[in-house]
Amino acid sequence: MKKGLKISGIVLIGLLALMVILPMAFKGKIKEIVIEEGNKMLNAEFGFDDLDISLFREFPQASVRLENFWLKGIEHFENDTLLQAGEMEVAVNVMSIFGDSGFDISKVLLTDIYAKAIVSEDGQVNWNVMKTDSTAIEETTTDTTATTFRIKLKEVELENINLLYDDRQSNMMADIKQLNATCSGDMSADNTLLNLETVIHSLTYKMSGIPFLNQARIEADMNIEADLKNNKFTLQENKLALNAIQTTIDGWLALATDNSMNMDLKLNTSDINFKEILSLIPAIYTKDFEELKADGTVSLKAFAKGEMKGDSILPQFEANLQVKDGAFQYPTLPAGVNQIQISADVKNPGGNTDLTEINVSQFIFNILGNQFGATAQIKTPISDPDFQFSADGILDLGQIKNVYPLEEMSLNGVLTADMSLSGKLSYLDKEMYDKFAASGNINLKEMLLKMKEMPDVSIKQSTFTFSPQYLNLSQTTVFIGENDITADCRFENYMAFALKGKTLKGKVNVQSNHFNLNDFMTAEGDTVMAAADTTTTANEAGGVLIVPENIDFDMNADMKEILFDKIIINDLNGKLIVKDGTVDMKNLSMNTMGGKVVMNGAYSTAQSISNPTLNASFAMNNLSFSQTFKELDMIQKLAPVFENLKGNFSGKISIDTKLDSIMSPVLNTMQGNGSLSTSNINLSGITIFDKIADATNYDGLKNLSVKDMNIDFTIQNGRLTTTPFDIKMGNLSLNLSGSTGLDQTIDYKGKLKLPETTGSIGNLTTLDLKIGGNFTSPQISIDTQSMAKQAVTNVANEALKAAGDKLGIDISDAEKQKEALVNAAKQTAEKLLAEAEKQKAALIEKAGNNAIKRIAAEKTGEAIVNEAKKQTERMIQEAEEQGNKLIEKAKKGETE
Repeated sequence: MKKGLKISGIVLIGLLALMVILPMAFKGKIKEIVIEEGNKMLNAEFGFDDLDISLFREFPQASVRLENFWLKGIEHFENDTLLQAGEMEVAVNVMSIFGDSGFDISKVLLTDIYAKAIVSEDGQVNWNVMKTDSTAIEETTTDTTATTFRIKLKEVELENINLLYDDRQSNMMADIKQLNATCSGDMSADNTLLNLETVIHSLTYKMSGIPFLNQARIEADMNIEADLKNNKFTLQENKLALNAIQTTIDGWLALATDNSMNMDLKLNTSDINFKEILSLIPAIYTKDFEELKADGTVSLKAFAKGEMKGDSILPQFEANLQVKDGAFQYPTLPAGVNQIQISADVKNPGGNTDLTEINVSQFIFNILGNQFGATAQIKTPISDPDFQFSADGILDLGQIKNVYPLEEMSLNGVLTADMSLSGKLSYLDKEMYDKFAASGNINLKEMLLKMKEMPDVSIKQSTFTFSPQYLNLSQTTVFIGENDITADCRFENYMAFALKGKTLKGKVNVQSNHFNLNDFMTAEGDTVMAAADTTTTANEAGGVLIVPENIDFDMNADMKEILFDKIIINDLNGKLIVKDGTVDMKNLSMNTMGGKVVMNGAYSTAQSISNPTLNASFAMNNLSFSQTFKELDMIQKLAPVFENLKGNFSGKISIDTKLDSIMSPVLNTMQGNGSLSTSNINLSGITIFDKIADATNYDGLKNLSVKDMNIDFTIQNGRLTTTPFDIKMGNLSLNLSGSTGLDQTIDYKGKLKLPETTGSIGNLTTLDLKIGGNFTSPQISIDTQSMAKQAVTNVANEALKAAGDKLGIDISDAEKQKEALVNAAKQTAEKLLAEAEKQKAALIEKAGNNAIKRIAAEKTGEAIVNEAKKQTERMIQEAEEQGNKLIEKAKKGETE
């Protein structure tokens, strides 16, 4: 007995050891299979961080888990992430691992899934990643050893699934967040009973910009009779909840081989009440909804019957909502909303999506004696929206706090509406205004909005006036905190813009006494320009002013004071043309940085929202050096010398650059050129000139006033480069040229012309300088090599000229002439070397006892002497060569 137990224990231990070892042994093989099968099936990029195998987790099944799996598109959707999964786990029959006939999968678990499905404007889809070309078919059919997966699913679990469907062609969007679901049943059988439990924490569905569902919560508990052989699913006992609405669905749904669906479904809502209808309004559903008191008669009916195929064919369906004498009130507030009457219907007779009709024939409510009503109807929403809309009534915004908990917000004002619109969108496109009816206005008076941690918003009066041709905004002055803006605008094509996202055209006149753009930037620097439909959020663009591509405005601006970052702008006037994601600025004049600037150019986010472009020219008049340095980060990086310059400058500059997320130039992308001119500028206290004074022993350079200076420059590859320019300082003249880098390094050359009153130093009239280092710690040195060449060249030219005056050419005695030339060259060389030694001694003597200056003088003197030696050798060689030419010429004459 003991022996048997011992053997059994050993066997058990051995089996456990095998269960630990085998997954490790086969991990590599299974990883290769996953990659191999993925490459066979997918025309996309995919990968994962880790593959884990366990024989314990789903025993007796083997568990295969992929961690951090991702799938990206290619070509049109290159680098677009289609799917990202935290974990993907499947349970596989252990014995099928050892065979070669495939794997049996019985369970699938997906966790933390983020999927994005996109239909582009031209109809391309990003999920079309399965291979369908001949190469993939051949690979699958000819490889007889290819692995196959046999699906014998009994359970599927989904945790935290997030799906975004963005159909840009049909202007349709569905966003599902935090979907959790389990589905169990024998899905390998022809017929089975499936149990499905699902919770969607947030579902948003929009069509043509209209939100049919907004952050709705959906729960489902269904028993489904599944005919898996014929792909038909019949609903039995089930419960469905949409926010607070509890209902059931009867009927069936069948999948066809042509990717279509047939259905016969009916919504049962016999016990629904008005409070449950109110749960569809997110703002009401989230605020003390359980305590809300509601009353009224409600009827909600819906059904769908027929075929649905793709996005263009829909089954016959209808959803009808009727509310009579509805009312609701929060128990903590003194009043409620009553006399609510709603009659709404959405239907399609079956067939084309364009046959869908939306009709809100009645929507009325009353707040403390003020009644407001609206109606809406839309037909042919896809091809050519045919709509009717009207609004009539008064909203006393100050009474809202008595019927709805505003929570740390105060609102006042009166909104009056009396307007109607009706007609087809094509009438506006074709300018058939006589067939389109639009009239009335919306007026807002004495509005004041106060919110915590936000500036107060006040509108004294604003009026929208409607006509078929235009929407006019007049008499509008808005105060936002201490900022004010007055607008007088006329917009055309406004209905096509609202319904189809087409271009909104307009003429806009804007005035302001004070506007601080910094007030509209969050802690992260977020701000967005203009009111237009865009899918890009401010957070994606940082502090960038986004220019919508679907507006076409002619704007005239008259702004008395604008603050942006550290820049103060006064009396801004000019014209701006906003079109195709670009703002063109025409003669935009402003007073800033102590002077006046006129700007022409373009700012654009059309190519990139995260990196806008600026291509502009600036005419500058009498700007302050120090103020320009203080307000412009670009100047602080490329010309920090501006900080201590005392005086003003004028000129022009043209730049072409990308901008970063806070709208500062990306300097290594900047290309440009320009010129500056100054008069009566003071250079005292400038470190560079102080060090030049120390290096050259001219203290007068430490306190300079320059009358006129002109500088031409270019900006390229992150450096500002100046052409040679002169700085005249009394009887001194300094010529500079070089460049400044992004890292504030400087690389300049200078020529300091000595005053005539000082004469020359060892036959030198100009000091050559090298200026390196950076602006805060410049390094000044004398260019000894250049000065040596200058000195030697001066002496050599004088000596050779004197020798040449004494020599003549006599063909009859060429040998003697050669000897005379060589002797003259030697004599000149001796004088040159003597003069070089003399210059060396003069430089050392002038340096005095200053150790630094004496070292510099000695180096310069040595360079002069060494250069003189080179010159003497060259002069003697040239004399030899000239003498040989004379001899050759003489011989040639004798022969002739």
